Amino acid sequence: MGIRYDSLLARALAREILDRWRGVRIAGLRMASGRRAVELAFEDGSRLVAMLHPLHGYVLELGADAPTSGVEGKALRVGRLSLVDAKAPADERALLLTFGDRTGRPWEMLAIELQARRWNAVHCRRAESGGEEPDPAESGTAESGTVGSGADSRPAWRIEAALLARDAGDRSLRRGASYVPPSSARRAVAAPPSEAEWAAVLAGDEAERRRTVLRTWAWTSALNVDWIMAGDDPAETYARYRALHALAAAPSGGPAASDAPGAPPRPAFVLDRPWGPQPYPHPAGAGSGSAAGLLTAAAQLLAPGGGPAPALQALPAAADDDDAGDEAGQIRKRLRARRKRHRRRAAALERQLAAAGPPDEPRLLGQILLARKDEVPKGASAVTLPDFEGAPREIALDPARDTVANAEAFFDEARRRERALERLPGAIAAAQERAAEFDAHLERLAESGPSDALWAAAGGKPVRVGASGPRAGGPELRVPYTRFRTSGGLEIRVGRGARDNDDLTFRHSAPDDIWLHASQASGAHVILRWGRRDENPPRRDLLEAAIAAAVHSGARHNRTAPVVWTRRKYVRKPRKSPPGTVTPDRVQTIFVEPDSDLVKAMGRRTEEA
Repeated sequence: MGIRYDSLLARALAREILDRWRGVRIAGLRMASGRRAVELAFEDGSRLVAMLHPLHGYVLELGADAPTSGVEGKALRVGRLSLVDAKAPADERALLLTFGDRTGRPWEMLAIELQARRWNAVHCRRAESGGEEPDPAESGTAESGTVGSGADSRPAWRIEAALLARDAGDRSLRRGASYVPPSSARRAVAAPPSEAEWAAVLAGDEAERRRTVLRTWAWTSALNVDWIMAGDDPAETYARYRALHALAAAPSGGPAASDAPGAPPRPAFVLDRPWGPQPYPHPAGAGSGSAAGLLTAAAQLLAPGGGPAPALQALPAAADDDDAGDEAGQIRKRLRARRKRHRRRAAALERQLAAAGPPDEPRLLGQILLARKDEVPKGASAVTLPDFEGAPREIALDPARDTVANAEAFFDEARRRERALERLPGAIAAAQERAAEFDAHLERLAESGPSDALWAAAGGKPVRVGASGPRAGGPELRVPYTRFRTSGGLEIRVGRGARDNDDLTFRHSAPDDIWLHASQASGAHVILRWGRRDENPPRRDLLEAAIAAAVHSGARHNRTAPVVWTRRKYVRKPRKSPPGTVTPDRVQTIFVEPDSDLVKAMGRRTEEA
C-alpha cells in the first residue's frame, strides 16, 4: 500500500516537517537506491523516512523508540547542521529540506520528489561554497526566527548524490548537475482566478469539466477534484477551490515547538478514497476523519500495530527504471506514447490546414489565364493581366507549360485546397478525440491501477520473443516493429521509430527479404518477409507493403507517393550515421496511393491469424 501525494499535501507536509524538526541537529542521511528509500536521522532519535519505490510510496516519521527503519543504504556525508527550512515548490509535489548552521545560513539540502511514480531524492550542497564545510565552531541549533536569514536565502545547489540518477525532462538529476526544482505550468499558482475566469473553462460534460480543471488550475489533483466539482453550481465549485487555494497560500513557517510550547498542531485528516485511507490537510469530501498530523497518520495507516511499515520490512529491489519495473509504469509509458502520437498528428494536420489557404484565389487565377490566354507570351515565367474587375494581377507561370496547362495547374491547386478544407477539420477532431481517450485511460490508471482493459488500450501485453517466436513467461522483451499481413498471406514488419528501424532492418530480417521506404520522405523501414532468391514477391503483396510504407511516412497525406524497394542485403548503414539512416542500392520505385484503411485491414488480418 502507498500514499498518494499532490501539491497541496506536499506543501502541508513541508510545514509539518518544519514545525516538527526546525533547529534539530541532523544525525545522518542514508540512501538505499536498490529499495528507493531515504532516511534522515535527527539527534533526538527520530527519523524521517521516505519510501520512493514504484510499488510503495510514502513519507512518515519513526520515533526514537521505533525499531530500525530498514533503510540500510549508503551513508552520505552531512555537516554538523540543523534543519532550518522546509518548503514545497508552488503547485508541485516535492519537499525541499534545507540544512544550515546556527545563523540560518543554508549549506545543504535534501530534495524529495513525489511526482506520479517518478519519485526520487537528491542530496545537494551550495554551489558557491566550492565544497567547503561550515566552520564547526559556528554549527549549532538554529535560533528562533533565523530561517533563511543567511547571506543568501536562495542559494544555487549542486547535486552530490541522487537516489536514482536520471534526466527528468529538461532537468538533470545526476551528480555534479545544478539542481532545479520542478515547476508548474498551470494557471492561478499565486492567486486564485476570478469567478468569471473559473466559470469560463467549465464547459462540456462532467468528465470533461473534471479534466479541464485538472489541466488548468493550480493546486487541483485527483485527491480533491471530485470534492471541488461536486454539484453543477459554478459558484459552489469556485468557493471550494478558493478554500483549497487559501490553504495552499497559508504561511509556510509556523511556530517551532521551542517557541510556543503546547501550540496546537496543524489540522490533518484521513480521507476515504477508493484506493484506501489517505492523509490530507483538508476534509475534502464525505468519509473524512481527523488525525493528529500527516506524518502520524501515515505511520498509523502503514503500520497499524506500531511497528515499521510493511514495505520497509520486506520489499524487493526496485528496477533501474520504474516505468519498466512495474506493471502500472509500463502501461503508463505506452499510453503516453500513444497520446503523444495523436497529439502530434493533430498538430501536423492543423499546420496543413493553416497552410492550405482558400481555394478561390488559385481558381480565379486559372480563370483569368483561360480568359486571356492569347495575351500570355509563350515561355513566360510571369505575366500581369487584368482580372474581371479590371485590377492588374501578377501571375507566376511554369515556362515549360502552355497557358492552358498553367491554368489547369491552378485549378488542381484549388481542388486540392477544397479537399483539405473538407477533410482536415474532421481528421483534426478525430486525432484530438483519440488523445482525449488516452487522457481518460491515464486517469483511470491513476485511480484504479492496471487492468486488462488498460493493457488493451496500451496495445496489449508485451511478450518475450525468441528465435522460435513468442514465449510465455520470463522477462518481457519489446519487439522493434509492428506486424501486418498481406492479402496473399505474407508478413509485413514496420519499424516503430528511428532506432527501431535499424534494429528491424539489420537484426529482424533475412538477406533476401524485401526492404521498402517512402522516397524523399521521412518514415518507417518496412520489411516484406520473402526470403527467396530466385524470384520477386507477387505484385499485389509488394504493392500492399509499399502502401504500408507510404502510410507510415511523411507522404501519408499525398494523393500518390513514390516508394523505393530492394533486397535487404543491398541495404547498408554508413559509419557514424544517425539512427534510422541507411543507404540502399539496386532500388526500384513504385507509385502507390496511401490507404490507411487497407493498412488497418492488414493489421486485423494479423490479429486473426
